[in-house]
This record gives sequence, C-alpha cells and structure tokens, in this order.
Amino acid sequence: MARLLERLCLALRRVVSGVVILLFSVMMIAVLVQVGGRYVFNYSIAQAAEIATFCQVWLVLLGAGVAVARGQHVAIDMVPASLPRPAARVALVAIAAVCIAFLGVLAWGSQPLLRMGEFQTSPAMRVPMKYIYLCLPVGAGYMVLELLLSVLQRWDDPFPPPQAEDTEEAI
Repeated sequence: MARLLERLCLALRRVVSGVVILLFSVMMIAVLVQVGGRYVFNYSIAQAAEIATFCQVWLVLLGAGVAVARGQHVAIDMVPASLPRPAARVALVAIAAVCIAFLGVLAWGSQPLLRMGEFQTSPAMRVPMKYIYLCLPVGAGYMVLELLLSVLQRWDDPFPPPQAEDTEEAI
C-alpha cells in the first residue's frame, strides 16, 4: 500500500509541478499584458486581469501541495523533535490528522461554492466559476495525499534535523 501511494504521489508530483510552472508562466504573461495595456495603451484589459487572478488561485492551492511534498511549510517542531521515537510518531500522526481534518473541512466546505459556480460565470471571460472553485477540493485532496505519504516516509525518523542544503537555500 505504501509503495502504491508513493508511486501515485511521484507521478502526481511531476504533473502538478508542471501545471504549477505553466500557471505561473501564464499568470506572469497576463500581468505583463495587463500592465502593458494600462500604461502603454492607456487601456485596461479585463481578461488579462481575470486570467492572472484565476491562475494565482489555482497556483496557490496546487503549490501548497508541492510545498507539502518538499517539506517547505512553516513548522515549529522543536518540541516533537526532542521526544523519544514512539512519542514523536504519535506527534507526527496527530499533526497530520489535524491537517487532514482541516483539509477535509476545506474540501467539504467548498461544495456549496461548486454548486453555486454552476450558475455563475466570470465577468470578463464568461468562464463557469465552478472550474475556478474546483481548485479547493482538488488542492485539498492533493495535499492529503502528500501528507499521508509524508507520514509513511518519516515514520522511522519523524522529525529529522535540518540538512545542510536547507540552510544554503535560506542564505
């Protein structure tokens, strides 16, 4: 089961990382078009602003899953790291359970938005808003998968000390 989850997450990571790069690129181009239209041609391009906003929303939720996969979310783990291994495992599972519960509430709470989004369209591009709101359950589901994999991978060493490469990135 652990190997299946790991393979699924690795394949999904590649796809999601590519989508995040694509979303960021599209968002950057849309913002440049918007700035160029506003300051060069003195004309605001509503579609460009809308594209940038929608890309950013999807980027944030998918990017959060990528950050979970890389262990880049902010965490205060000084206390759990000082615990003996059995207690550290309990802390690891408890922290993951709280995160998964929050993500479950996020996914469940997005259902009314998805239903409402079936009847709404975006003002400039007339895109059904359900496709924009879909980022909430999709992003939450991806983060849950990455959290579960993280618990399985960190079971033997729940709270490892920071590695040298982590400190180099901060410099």
